[in-house]
Amino acid sequence: MPRKPRTPCSQPGCSELTNGGACPEHKRQREQQRGSASKRGYDVDWQRKRKAYLYANSWCVLCSRAANVADHWPLSRKQLEERHEPNPDAPKHLRPLCKSCHNSETAKNQPGGWAAEKANSTPPNLHDVPPF
Repeated sequence: MPRKPRTPCSQPGCSELTNGGACPEHKRQREQQRGSASKRGYDVDWQRKRKAYLYANSWCVLCSRAANVADHWPLSRKQLEERHEPNPDAPKHLRPLCKSCHNSETAKNQPGGWAAEKANSTPPNLHDVPPF
């Protein structure tokens, strides 16, 4: 079966051909800029809170499958911290999602991902939040 043609790296000015997205060098640079999970605030304390939250909220609010992601909603953790929220990991800032729905929602609400230079600072419409 024929393969999809390779495309240039998504980094402006880089002509390295890839199978999609950035070349290996620019992927590495983006990961370094992103920082580790603990540097982004996802430490042992967060892991405990996440586990307890998912134990109490076991089903994805979007599709009713088993939830395995505690998603910060309607603002991202980064946005909550920028607003100096004292407890960005409080249950009121979370919603349970399955991995598939989390990936879809992230793609929709954070175009370009965390590596994008221009962050989407407008939160999604709060009326779109399904009831818990």
